[in-house]
Amino acid sequence: MRIKPIVLVTTLYLFCFPFFVYPSIPSDPLRTHQESDSVCRPDGFPALSYAESQVFPKDGGLRHPEDGRALPDGRIVVGDEEFGLRIIEKDGSSRGFGKFKEAGWIHDPPQVTAGPNGIFLEKDGRHLLLADVYLGKIYRIDTRTEEVRMIYSHPFGINSLIRDSKGTIWFTQSAKNPKERGFQDLFAAVDRPFVSGAVFYLKGSGYDVESKAVEAASNIYFANGIALDRDEKILYVAETMMGRVLRFDIDVSKQTLKGRETYHHVITPDNLAFDKAGNLWVASPVSNRIYAIDSKCGSLHTVFSAPSESNAEAHDRWIEHSNLGKPLLAIFNPELWKPLPGGLTGMFWSQDHKTLYVTGLGNAILKVETGAQATDNNVAHTSRVQSEPGARATGINETHASRVH
Repeated sequence: MRIKPIVLVTTLYLFCFPFFVYPSIPSDPLRTHQESDSVCRPDGFPALSYAESQVFPKDGGLRHPEDGRALPDGRIVVGDEEFGLRIIEKDGSSRGFGKFKEAGWIHDPPQVTAGPNGIFLEKDGRHLLLADVYLGKIYRIDTRTEEVRMIYSHPFGINSLIRDSKGTIWFTQSAKNPKERGFQDLFAAVDRPFVSGAVFYLKGSGYDVESKAVEAASNIYFANGIALDRDEKILYVAETMMGRVLRFDIDVSKQTLKGRETYHHVITPDNLAFDKAGNLWVASPVSNRIYAIDSKCGSLHTVFSAPSESNAEAHDRWIEHSNLGKPLLAIFNPELWKPLPGGLTGMFWSQDHKTLYVTGLGNAILKVETGAQATDNNVAHTSRVQSEPGARATGINETHASRVH
């Protein structure tokens, strides 16, 4: 059938006209945007970068300092495969800390491989909790007497942990890795991700806890870092192998989690910590970076970076292999974390908040002077913001900022 020209022109006009109608453009769009009450303006963040002078201690000597905490007297403690914990003096000298061997600590590879991982400083400023990611133990340490007790044994490895005001311990299980295969099965869940991660709680107080933990959340691809807001209303969990940070509404009186949602996407999120302003800091081993998520706007900011060509190449391969379902573990090697002494896993701050310590899997950590950037480790004031744009952001909206508070 032949279409008459007048019909064709009319049809094209009717269907195409909407695409040629443009909204009116304000004379000064930038000014209008900036003055809008709906625009969320993130606070300034530090933009710190790696320098060789930051390596601490200078002579290395650390073994698996995956996490750490600053003590009130200015010294810091980090994880140590052989001793459980290692204390580092202000001059950089260090020694094994805590009577771990009396509490049953064993590191005798390949028969037994200990995995000191998450460390939490309790509210009294005196007692520490240490999790073993290979053997599934939780230890409580008196920092004054160095007394150590193993207070709980889990069927699988325990990655990170916190303790709330009721005395309940909340911890992450990254994989179903029994102690007989703690190391192998943990990294199998990295190489070929599968959903075996979970969050558990353990009721108790002091050295006394219940004999069996209760699962509070499941179906997590490698549950990793964990952090609780100061008001104890929201619990945050790093889901490493899905590249996202989850958050839950928490009721510490009833030991319940609900309202699970994605707070932000971050490549390989590891340990988590809050600063004083309630911004969540996220360590990312594959990117050699630490990010901060603005609590008000939900925007993502690079606050520390250690760039290198080999890291950039490995980073791209990781994304490619992740998207195509290829094995990942071979990419996690020294070429990825150059120029760092080991894979970046976390961060904590000095008691005066002027020094940021960057932890990892090498023989040293980083000691980064930041000035007065104030922070709390694992616990901070923050709230679930719903009225601000981006508060529930799930895509990467990264902003590099140089203004330091």
